[in-house]
Amino acid sequence: MEARIKNASAMPSISEGRIQAQILQFLAFRGVFAWRNHSVGVYDQQKGILRKSTGLGSMRGVPDILGVLEDGRMLAIEVKSRSGRVSIHQAKFIEEATKLGALAFVARSIEDVQKALAKKP
Repeated sequence: MEARIKNASAMPSISEGRIQAQILQFLAFRGVFAWRNHSVGVYDQQKGILRKSTGLGSMRGVPDILGVLEDGRMLAIEVKSRSGRVSIHQAKFIEEATKLGALAFVARSIEDVQKALAKKP
């Protein structure tokens, strides 16, 4: 058994997209009103770059999954793979949203979501 645990870290990491899909299915099963927040930029063919919106009302670091909990609180989940890193903007969003009463956190698995939803405000 101990050998299995040691080798578990050698297993390939599940992609963030796959984790997001699993979390969204779990939330739907639980009856949580939630959706995938698509915040990809628009490709500029002339310059060959992705242009991200920087105008009034745009915000960097908005989590991958947003929703509203039954008690009215905002739900904000930044999904990362086992090796994924949280950006400064993502960490700041989570910090600010949490200060204002939202349930905002980083999830690397469905288990992280289960734990966060089980905590009482």
